[in-house]
Amino acid sequence: MKFLLTGITLFVFHFAVLAQTGAIKGTIKDAKNTEAIIGATIQLVGSNPVIGAVTDVEGNFEIAKVPAGVHQLQISSVSYATKTVDNVRVEADKTTLINSALEEDNKTLAEVIVKGQRGTNTEMAVITEIKQIEQVAVGISAQQISRSQDRDASQVIRRVPGVSIQDDRFVIVRGLNERYNTVMLNDVITPSTEVDIKSFSFDLIPSSAIDRMLIFKSGAAELPGDFGGGIIKIYTKTIPDANSFYAGISTSYRAGTTFQNHNTYQSGKTDWLGFDDGTRRLPSNFPSQRRINAFGASSEPVVNRFKALSPYFTLQNRMVSPDLRAQLGFSKRFYIGSKELTNFTNVNYTNTHTFSNVEQYRYFAADPTTGKSVIQYAYNDQLLTENTRLGVLTNWAFILNPRTKFEFRNLFNQLGTKETTVRGGYNDNNLELNNYAFRYEQKSIYTGQLSGTHELSGQSRLRWTGGYGFTNRQEPDYRRFTSSRPQGSNEPFRIDVPQQPSPTFQNAARFYSNLTEYVSTGRVDYEFKKAASAETDDKQILKLRAGVYTEYKDRAFRARYFGMVNPNNVSAEVLSLPPAQFFQNSNLSSTGLYYNEGTNTQDRYDAQNTLVSGYVGAYIPFSARFNATVGFRGEYNRQQLQSVVNGVQRIRVDNPLFSPLPSVNASYNLTDKSLFRLAYSLSVNRPEFRELAQFSYYDFNYDVSRVGNPNLKTATIHNADARYEFYPSEGQLISLAAFYKYFINPIEAKINYSGSGVSYTVDNANNAYSMGLELEARKSLSGLSGSGFLDNVTVLLNAALIKSSVINSFVGQENNRSLQGQSPYLINAGVYYADPKQGWQVNLLYNVIGRRIFAVGDRSVQPTIYEMPRNAIDITITKQIGDHFEIRAGIQDLLNQPFRLIQDSNLDKKITDTDDVYQRFRRGSYSTAGLIYKF
Repeated sequence: MKFLLTGITLFVFHFAVLAQTGAIKGTIKDAKNTEAIIGATIQLVGSNPVIGAVTDVEGNFEIAKVPAGVHQLQISSVSYATKTVDNVRVEADKTTLINSALEEDNKTLAEVIVKGQRGTNTEMAVITEIKQIEQVAVGISAQQISRSQDRDASQVIRRVPGVSIQDDRFVIVRGLNERYNTVMLNDVITPSTEVDIKSFSFDLIPSSAIDRMLIFKSGAAELPGDFGGGIIKIYTKTIPDANSFYAGISTSYRAGTTFQNHNTYQSGKTDWLGFDDGTRRLPSNFPSQRRINAFGASSEPVVNRFKALSPYFTLQNRMVSPDLRAQLGFSKRFYIGSKELTNFTNVNYTNTHTFSNVEQYRYFAADPTTGKSVIQYAYNDQLLTENTRLGVLTNWAFILNPRTKFEFRNLFNQLGTKETTVRGGYNDNNLELNNYAFRYEQKSIYTGQLSGTHELSGQSRLRWTGGYGFTNRQEPDYRRFTSSRPQGSNEPFRIDVPQQPSPTFQNAARFYSNLTEYVSTGRVDYEFKKAASAETDDKQILKLRAGVYTEYKDRAFRARYFGMVNPNNVSAEVLSLPPAQFFQNSNLSSTGLYYNEGTNTQDRYDAQNTLVSGYVGAYIPFSARFNATVGFRGEYNRQQLQSVVNGVQRIRVDNPLFSPLPSVNASYNLTDKSLFRLAYSLSVNRPEFRELAQFSYYDFNYDVSRVGNPNLKTATIHNADARYEFYPSEGQLISLAAFYKYFINPIEAKINYSGSGVSYTVDNANNAYSMGLELEARKSLSGLSGSGFLDNVTVLLNAALIKSSVINSFVGQENNRSLQGQSPYLINAGVYYADPKQGWQVNLLYNVIGRRIFAVGDRSVQPTIYEMPRNAIDITITKQIGDHFEIRAGIQDLLNQPFRLIQDSNLDKKITDTDDVYQRFRRGSYSTAGLIYKF
C-alpha cells in the first residue's frame, strides 16, 4: 500500500499537464421538412487552425479533438441562414450532442432553441460504449426506453440480453436470482430495498430519469467483488440537454381489477401518500412485554390498552378505481461567468391496484404405488394489493471548469403497500376454512452521493464519492385470523383462538415490526494514462488504475406480536359470531377473551457490516488490435449479528473474511467492425443480515414461516466468459457469448418440514456450476427494400440458453439438479416502428423465461417447487402532436398467462401432468393511456 500511494503521488505531481479534448456530434436538418441537410458546415468560432466538420448524406457530423471548455458553434449551408449556437460545453473524454435545424435564407430567424446533451443516452452511443468498454457488458439507452413506453427501471431492464424480472421488481441476470447481482446507482452501490433478501427494487427509478443502463457480466478490479450474475449500473440524468419543464399523467385499466368490486379494509388518512397516519402504529407508551407479564395479560389495565388499539376488523367492499400515474420534470442550466450549475429534478407519483384470485394447494408426500398426492389443504385467496409510491430524484452538478466537476445526487422514495386477503378453502380434517389477513407496509428509502471529478492533467484523473443511505421499513398492525366449520355444513364459522395463554402467529394475531438501516460509503478512483500525442487513439494508450472503497452498514430490527387467547373457555356462541361482532372491544375482558404477547427474544436483532476494499489495475494495449485489462482487488469484510434465541441461547455472528479477487479481460479486434473477448474473474456472494437472523416471520400469503440460518457461509464463484461482437453499422450489433461459472458453497432457498409446519430457509450447497450461451441482435431494416415502412423498423432479439447443476447438494436432497433460481433459457424480442416525420411510434415486445426452482425440497415430505414459464407480449403506441404534446397508449401482458408454481410430486426432476399445482393466479392484462406535455 505504501508503494501504491507513493506511485500515485508521483503520477499526480510529476507529469506535465497536457491539453484535454472531447468531441461534438449531432444531426443538422431542414427546419421546415425535417430532412437531412447534406454538406452543412459546422465549425468552432475563433478556432485557429479551424476546427470543424461537414454533414454526411444523413445530416450527421462529428468533430473530434475539441478542446475542453465552452465554445460557440457556427452552422452554415448554401441557401440556409447561418446559425450560431452559444454555450456549447465540451468535457474531457466526453461527447456533446448537438441536434439543430436551419431555416431557409429568405426567412427571418425566430428565436433559436438548441437541444444539446452529452451523447450517452442514444442507442448508438450506448452500443459505442459497449464496444469500447473493457469488460463483457450489455446495455440499453434512453432512446430505446422512450420507444418501449416502459414506466420504470424494472420494465426497462427486461430488454437487456440474459435478463429477466421476478415479482415485477427484482432482476435476474444469466438466470441467476437477485442475490447474485450488485446494483450501482451512478457508480455507488445502492442499499437493498428488501428486508429478507439482497435485492434492489428497480421500480423505484422512473424511466424518464434514466440516461442509460449497463450490465457488466465479467468482473474487473474497479468493480465490486460481490456478484455472480452481473453488476448493474444505472446512470441517471445529471446535466440536462437544456432548460425544460414537463408534466405527464396517465391512467391504467387492469382486467379483473379496475371497476370491479373487491374487499378491502379501512385506510389511514395518509395512505395515498405512501405512509400510515399513525392509526395502525403501536403507541410509543404501549406497555413493554415485561410490564405486560408483570401486570398480567388478563389484568384490566392491560386489557384496556389493547382496547385502545385501532379496530381489528374493518372489511368493506368497494369498486376499484383506475390506476393513476403522474410526473413532473424540471431541468435548468445556470451560467455563472465561466462556471455552470445544472439541475435535473423528477417528481413521480403512482397509485395502483391489483386483484388476484390465487389458488394454493399443499400435499402430503405422493403415494409411491399410485404416484398421486393427497391434498393436505386447498386455498382460494382473493387478494387485493394497493400500492402507492411518491418518488423524488434531484441531481445537481457544479462545473467549475473543464477539469473540475462536483455532483450531488439524491433519490428518495416513499412506498406504501396495503394487502387485503380473504381466504376460502378446506383441509384434510374435513373442515371448511375462512381466513383473513390485513397487512400494511411502508418504506422510506433515501440514497445520496456527493462526488467530484478532477482532471489533474491530460494524463491523470481523480474521482471521489461520499455516499449515505437510509432505509426504514415498518409493518404496523399486520392482522390475521382463521376460522373453520365442518365441510358441507351451514353452521357459522368458528374463529380459532388458542385455549391456552400462549398466542400463535396466525390466530387472531397482530404483528408490528420496525427496521432501520444506515449505510455510509466512500470511494476514491485514480487513473493515469501514459503520455501520448494528441492523434493517438485512446485504445492505444497504457492506463494504470488504483482505488479504494469502504462501506459500513448498521441495522436494527424490532418486532412484537400479540394474539387473542381463550384460557377462560368462552362459549362457542361467542367464537361463532361474525368477525365484525367478534372483534368488538366488548368481547375483551379479564374473564373472557384477551390478548397476550407472544414475542420471542429472536424477534429482534442488531447487525453491522464493515467492508474495506482496494484495487490496482492496468489496461495494456499490446498492439493496435489486441489489448488486455488485468487487475487485483482485495476485499476485507466483517459481518456481525447479535440476537438471542428462546431467551437463553446468545447468537453472536462474527465473520471476518479477506477475499483476494483477481481478474483479467482481453479483447482482440478482428476487424474495425468485429472483436472477440475473453474474461476471467473471481467473485463472492455474501449472506444478508436477514438470512443470518433466526427470527421467524409468518408469511400468510404462502402460509409458511421464513427463518434465517446463522451458519451460512460466503460463497465463492469462478467466472469465465467468451464473447464475439459484430457491429455492421452505427447503432447495430450482433453478439454471441458463452460463459461458465463454478460455485463453492452457493446459497439457496429451501423448504424445511419439522412436523409442526413448513418453513422456508436458506442453506449452502457444497458446489455447483452454470454454463450458457447468449445471443444479442439489434438490426435496422432500413435499406433492405424500397419500402418506406420497413425503413422505419428496427428489430431486437436477445436470448440465453443455460445449463446448471448442483454437484453436491444439501443433506436429504439429490445431486445433479439445477441451481435454485436458475432459468434454463430467456428470450426477449422486440419490433420497433418509428416514423419521426409523422410522429408515430409502435412497438411489439415479447418475453419469456424458462422453468426454475422456486425452493429446494427435501425429497420426502416436501418436494422441490418450480416456477413455470409464461409468455408475455406488450404493445405500445406513441403519437407526437406538435412540439409539446405526446399521447401514449399500450397493453402490457396481452396474453395474461397464469403465474404457476408446480411441485415435483414424483421426484423425477421433471414437471409433467402427474405433478401438482402449488400456486396459480393471473394478474390481468394492463391497459394504459397517458398524455405528456413539454413546456
